[in-house]
Amino acid sequence: MNMTAGRSENPLCFLMDEEFVFRQDLAKQLRRDGVDVVEFSDSSRIMDMADDQNPGIVFVNLNGAAPHECVRALFALKECEYSGVVQLFGRCEMTLLESLNTVGTDCSLTMLPPIQKPIKAATIHKIIFDQKYNTASTSSGGVLLSDALLKNLVKFLYQPKFDLKTNTMIGVEVVARVAHPKLGLLTPDQFLKGADEDDLLKLSRLALVNALTSSAHFHELGISLLVAININVENLLKLAISDLVLMHRPQCSVWAGILLEVPERQVVNKIERLKVRLPKLQQSGVSIAIDNFGRGSTHLHILNQIPVSEIKLDRSLVQECATNTGNANICKTFIQMAHNFGSRAVAVGISTDADLRTLCGFDCDIGQGFLLGKPMGRQAIDTLIASFKSRIT
Repeated sequence: MNMTAGRSENPLCFLMDEEFVFRQDLAKQLRRDGVDVVEFSDSSRIMDMADDQNPGIVFVNLNGAAPHECVRALFALKECEYSGVVQLFGRCEMTLLESLNTVGTDCSLTMLPPIQKPIKAATIHKIIFDQKYNTASTSSGGVLLSDALLKNLVKFLYQPKFDLKTNTMIGVEVVARVAHPKLGLLTPDQFLKGADEDDLLKLSRLALVNALTSSAHFHELGISLLVAININVENLLKLAISDLVLMHRPQCSVWAGILLEVPERQVVNKIERLKVRLPKLQQSGVSIAIDNFGRGSTHLHILNQIPVSEIKLDRSLVQECATNTGNANICKTFIQMAHNFGSRAVAVGISTDADLRTLCGFDCDIGQGFLLGKPMGRQAIDTLIASFKSRIT
């Protein structure tokens, strides 16, 4: 998540407080000081708005008489995978604020130390600008995506995807890393915080071009691999994907194509715009996978609305499916459902032999995870391809 709204240079914050007069007065002062503010009286719209507008910081008031609204806001931010920071404040005892702060931490949110009302606009202003100028760099070990792009530090690794019925590698997912000269190889959680929308779009374009050129490379080696990238729906809609495919795809009549993996929740919010775009993408050899399926609310109507090649079961369901009856039942149901809709079921995050055997017993189509193969360089994938070819010739 970033600190800008669209192309605005101003920091963006969400302000949730049921006290109308306080909220309006505070928002007015912040706007006068160059802060873009989106106001909420409760948690009902926070998740959808956070997906669309990417605030850098969310202020959540804790009403001691109705703490459930604060809890709902925290869980909403967790479900939309909010990666900015959260500031709790309220007209209540500090012990209650600290307890709710712990709930936010348990939701994997970045929580600032809570503060009590009354609170001055100047205090809020300082918190916002401290986050804008400091948090992005310190939380990522001093690396910003904009710097990594400028200095050509972004590199791509490839995680194998295996057909669980034939035990053969049938595809790879492209994953981004930053090769920092001092800090080593950094993962997205270390360099995406603080990234603005333009830089995220540049990263998506770079990943897509890499996927296409890698697909051509694998084709030259004599094997057809479906190459996938993870992309948010907004960038999918902005990029001239068909033109990029035409420029960079393998020049052959038979091509495995490119797979765009989009988060389930984002598909729900943009489904009508996606439906308009998909026919041209399909003609270009581009297919769609639903990522993080089963994380939070499950939206089955998606499968009736758009053609989906793969349904990727969220790792929270896959892990421990051999021992957790609830996870096992959900995995089995989703795998069968994927087949009913003509899609392949993909299990993500497989890390134990027991889970792998269980998924195979459920007739899962494709497996991905550290047990089967960690993200690796293209040369390592080439070695796997050579090993596979030697076994079948």
